[in-house]
Amino acid sequence: MLIGPFIATMHQDIDDEVETEKSTRRLRELFHTKEIPVATAESLMRRYNNDYDLVAQDIIRLKEQDEGIDGNNPEVSDEDDEDHDIQDIAERLRNLPLTEENLNMFNLARRNEIPREQRQFACSVCDRDWWREVPERKQVSRCRRCKRSFMPVPRGQEWGFAEYQCPNCNHSFKGFGQMGLPAPCYRCRSIVLPIHIIPRLRDQRIPGIGNGIGVNRRDSHGCCAEDCYNRQEPHVPGTHCVHPQTRRARGLPKILLPCPHHESTGSTVASCISQGSIMECDIEEIILEDLTANPRRNRDE
Repeated sequence: MLIGPFIATMHQDIDDEVETEKSTRRLRELFHTKEIPVATAESLMRRYNNDYDLVAQDIIRLKEQDEGIDGNNPEVSDEDDEDHDIQDIAERLRNLPLTEENLNMFNLARRNEIPREQRQFACSVCDRDWWREVPERKQVSRCRRCKRSFMPVPRGQEWGFAEYQCPNCNHSFKGFGQMGLPAPCYRCRSIVLPIHIIPRLRDQRIPGIGNGIGVNRRDSHGCCAEDCYNRQEPHVPGTHCVHPQTRRARGLPKILLPCPHHESTGSTVASCISQGSIMECDIEEIILEDLTANPRRNRDE
């Protein structure tokens, strides 16, 4: 028995399945999953070599052709040459109400654009947080350990590597913190609030955490929280340090704020649709995990 060719074929089948799933997600997200069941989208991607943009443009062309928007006479169009699945989707989309949301969806689909945002997620069960680039309209991410889906951490409560701008001396600096939590300016010691939290990149080392030997002083964390392991003065009574080293020393969980669970209604495309530097691993690995976790998902959702 030839094992080598069999394994190569198996790997190719897996790669093909992942690419089809990736394109299926993008096609459905372009149209906000409206009127495009998973099974139909997958079938189209297999027939059109995963060219989701080509399929999307055909859908829009047929939708607008029958509406007379492109100036063609719908009576002379040869519909027998068109893909029946694409025809069906175009007809369903044509019957949608002309709301601002739907018009914006069609305009973005014409340009092959899926607006995205970088958001922080946290799982209290697994005591871990992560960043993910998710579709702007449906911000959901799945924990890779427990497979639960979550909504993002609120913007005003994100934590991690923060950027600061001192209003007193105009000094810019970075350090571990949380939105709304004050920290001392490294130059003039004025109390400063963070501007925003910088999304953590893959394999990025957390400043101020090492093996306890030879840690660069410039990388050492220090804030004005009352319980900080490296408390700076003037400290602020009643405040708490969010740095992992302080929380570990005090027996506290790593995450500061558990995210609410997301209960799927069938209208949410799996959120991992793009590669980026804030991904924990390659997009193909996460999609394969999704497929393994949901081998019998609802084909009509």
